[in-house]
Amino acid sequence: MSKYNKYVYIDSIDMKFKLSLKKKCLEQNRLLSKKNLIIHNFGNVSLRLDKNYFIIKPSGINLKTVKASEFPVVNIKTNKVVEGKLKPSSDTPTHLEIYKKYPKLKSITHTHSPYAITWAQSGKAIPLIGTTHADYWSDEVPIAGFLSLKELNKGYEKNTGNLILRTLKKKKLNPYQCPGILVSGHGPFTWGTEIDSSVINAEILEFIAKTTFNSFLIKIKKKLPKYISRKHFKRKHGNNSYYGQN
Repeated sequence: MSKYNKYVYIDSIDMKFKLSLKKKCLEQNRLLSKKNLIIHNFGNVSLRLDKNYFIIKPSGINLKTVKASEFPVVNIKTNKVVEGKLKPSSDTPTHLEIYKKYPKLKSITHTHSPYAITWAQSGKAIPLIGTTHADYWSDEVPIAGFLSLKELNKGYEKNTGNLILRTLKKKKLNPYQCPGILVSGHGPFTWGTEIDSSVINAEILEFIAKTTFNSFLIKIKKKLPKYISRKHFKRKHGNNSYYGQN
C-alpha cells in the first residue's frame, strides 16, 4: 500500500453516493459486533464503490466513535489509498485481490466468529451434512491451506488473497455460487453480489459452522443423501430456481 492521503477528490464518483456508501460500510462493520461475529475491533467489511474503487474499515479503530467520512477509499487498479484520513485495514490487500478477480462482487467480509475459526484452526473444511448448509453452498465450505514462508515474506495479506483465489480455482468453484471460504489457522472470508450480502453470508457461515460442529458432537447416524442437498441448492441457485419472490 502507498502512503495514506488525507483527502483526494475522486471526480468520477458522485460525492453524495460515495458518502452514503461510506455510511453503509460503517453500518455493516458495526453489524459484525451486533451479530456476535467479532469481539473488540477484530474483522472488517469492505464495499465496492464501482469497478475501480472500494471502501474498507480503517485499521484498529473504535467503531463506536469513528466517522464514516474517515473511511479510506482504495483504487483497485493501482493498489493505492486515494481518499480518507485513516489507514485502511491490514487485510485490505486480501480484499483487493478478490475484487480485482471478480468484478461482480460488491462486498467482502472477514470475521473472527468462534465456530468458523474453530474449523479454520482445525484445518478442516465444513462438510455438507444438512439442508441449511445446502441452501448456500453446493458442497463443503472449502478451506485454503497455509502460505509458504516465501509467500508470507513477499506480501502476507496480498498472498492470502491469492491463496483464496487459487483454492477456488483448484476446486473449480464459482465465487458467485460459493459465498465464502475458510483460511487455515486464520478464519472465514465471505463475499456477495449485494452491498449487504457478505455480512449476511458471514452470519450464515457461522451458523453452519456451529450446527455442524454440534452435529458431530452428538454423532451423525446417516449422511444426508446427495440428491436432497442438490435439490436444496438448485431450488435457490439453479437455472429453474423457485425460492423467493423473483
